[in-house]
Amino acid sequence: MARAPEPTPWEAQAKALIRRRYAQLAAADSFHADARAKARAAGVPEAWYDALPARSAGVFSGCGWPAAAITDWDHNILVDLGCGGGLDARFAAEHLPADASVIALDLTPELLSRLRDTVADLQGANIRPLAADMEQLPLADAIADIVIANAALNLATDKAAAFAEIARILRPGGQLLAADLVRHGPLPPEIQADPMAMASSLGGVVEETEFRAALADAGFGEINFTGHRPFGPVIAVDITAWR
Repeated sequence: MARAPEPTPWEAQAKALIRRRYAQLAAADSFHADARAKARAAGVPEAWYDALPARSAGVFSGCGWPAAAITDWDHNILVDLGCGGGLDARFAAEHLPADASVIALDLTPELLSRLRDTVADLQGANIRPLAADMEQLPLADAIADIVIANAALNLATDKAAAFAEIARILRPGGQLLAADLVRHGPLPPEIQADPMAMASSLGGVVEETEFRAALADAGFGEINFTGHRPFGPVIAVDITAWR
């Protein structure tokens, strides 16, 4: 695996802001004022969500539910990029075969502590927390059957690098399933002028055509953007792509 170039000063600053913001959210238990309403709107299965321990349920911070697109759970390794507090990783671990692994990766170590809390009551689940940058994944080539990402790819400062890394770790025939944000036209001026916009998931939102082209350039095929729905000043979408 070739050594990735050092991040630019802007990229390094953006990553530091992202870590700081999500570390603060984790410490304050302040992901959403009404996590249940957000989770239901995103498509999280209601009965499953309502059966969660209250503190675990409160960590939802996505814009969709990528696991809904998984029709065959007979896989060995699933990687959850930007796993946050761990709801997607927990759901995957409950549905994959007993000997399968979920690699739950996040840039912010404090979120991985919350993930451990979220899955603490699961018996025998093989969930492997990993503090790492999605633009420089410390994983072997062709290791994953599925990669999921829930409102995480928009945080990549170098999306071409992130998508190339996802393609690298997916086995041939593997699948990327993501819920993410796109825009049609420029971001509002107040977001463009906000130095914290990158850390709040909005500053890194790109045009859907740019997002699709970057996935294709990384080697993905059968790329689909579906389920377009308003998400503040941008649009949430469900993305599927095959390696």
